[in-house]
Amino acid sequence: MTGRLELPDLDDLLVVAAHPDDETIGAGRLLAALDVTARAVTLTAGERCFDGTGEDPDRVAHARLAEWRCALGELGVEPLRCGHLPDGGLEHHLDDAVALLADALASGSAVLAPWRHDPHPDHAAAGTAAARVAEAAGVPLLEYVVWAPYWLDPSDVAAHGGVLVAAPTGPREDERWRRALGCFTSQFHPWRPGWPPVVPADLVDRHHRQWLVARG
Repeated sequence: MTGRLELPDLDDLLVVAAHPDDETIGAGRLLAALDVTARAVTLTAGERCFDGTGEDPDRVAHARLAEWRCALGELGVEPLRCGHLPDGGLEHHLDDAVALLADALASGSAVLAPWRHDPHPDHAAAGTAAARVAEAAGVPLLEYVVWAPYWLDPSDVAAHGGVLVAAPTGPREDERWRRALGCFTSQFHPWRPGWPPVVPADLVDRHHRQWLVARG
């Protein structure tokens, strides 16, 4: 089941990601469309995306955060901070994530975060922390998907009490989204010759609309 979503009135927005690139893949068109002050937090630096290959995590983190700042610049979003929580282990640091996001949330803000059931444990943890912060502050929560269009179908979303909806965006936002995606060379191109990209091209193909999850 899918539908269309009319967005609430927003003054400013806290944008939450588990890793640099989550918010761009999952919500880049929306961020390009919104004429509001938007500030972004990534809870990890995504340093373990090449885990087990011998790559230096600090070097990977530096590259990924530089890409993140490039992409946010394309989308008109301020990079607020990286929390440097453990990549691949956010579920074990929920209290730290909640405290970090609560500190970053300005009065009157709304929160844009990964869907709490996106099929990646770090995304689910980031979404859970953001939902707790939004509820405590009494502000709107918007949930975007990253891997859900690739690994799930709408019936799986419905099983978690949600419905996949399309936010109204157009060709201009699509162009800015694709420019922002182009900043993430570490994710969409081989990091080393012969290596596959971290993010498969057909994941991007599944994001043919600006998807959000609304409560069913």
